[in-house]
Formats: sequence, C-alpha cells, structure tokens
Amino acid sequence: MCINQKTFRPKKGAPSGSKGAQLKKHIDPTLGSGNLREAVRLPPGEDLNEWLAINAVDFFNQVNILYGTLTEFCTPSTCPTMTAGTKYEYRWAGGVSI
Repeated sequence: MCINQKTFRPKKGAPSGSKGAQLKKHIDPTLGSGNLREAVRLPPGEDLNEWLAINAVDFFNQVNILYGTLTEFCTPSTCPTMTAGTKYEYRWAGGVSI
C-alpha cells in the first residue's frame, strides 16, 4: 500500500494527561451515538475556545484521512464521476451559479 505522504499523515494524539486528551475522552463516547446535540455539547466547566479548537482539529484529521484514502484509490480513470448511488452525481460548479 502506497500512502501519499504529502497529504496523508498519521494522526497525532494529544499527550496523555493534557487538556486535549481530557476533552477527547468526552468526545469519543458521544460520536456515533445518534445524538448530535450531546456530541457537540460543551462539557461542564470546560472552556468554549478549547472545546472548539479540539473539535476543529479532530474534524480536520478525519477529513484528511478520508481525502488520503480517496486520492490513493480514486483517479480520473478509476473514478470518473463522484456519485451517491445511481440517483446522484456530484459536479464541480467552479464558481458558476447553478
């Protein structure tokens, strides 16, 4: 397996005992619970800016992993169109009004 080192990097975890690691302990159990309000709720006693920063970095890391996977396996010849099943095709508008 060849990984594109320019766009895909291993996720770095927060140092054990750090504020980020503590907040991550709150994030992980709520993900996938089906309750979006609970997943994004500011934990009691936590700083809003730190909470937003931790979640923004985590979101970036998840998107980066997805992008790395797509660029490794999807090329213009293997994935000529971006679709969601047979009913939907995603197209690039390039700033043109649709």
